[in-house]
Amino acid sequence: MPSQRPIPSSRRTRTARPESRGARRSPERFSADTADTRWRRELDADLMAMGRVWQMLRYGAVRMLGEIGRQY
Repeated sequence: MPSQRPIPSSRRTRTARPESRGARRSPERFSADTADTRWRRELDADLMAMGRVWQMLRYGAVRMLGEIGRQY
């Protein structure tokens, strides 16, 4: 059974922010900034995960070739 990993911040439910923080910015700018930042964080997390997958594939390929070489 796989270990439990924490849910990425981009997938968590949003908590309500105090009104004083939201009152300083206009709603249009705030939503645009948050969407751009959220998109960037998700993209960075996806790229890091893809890098990890490639690393595992390389390791598996080297191991497979080693096992084949060991048999012959």
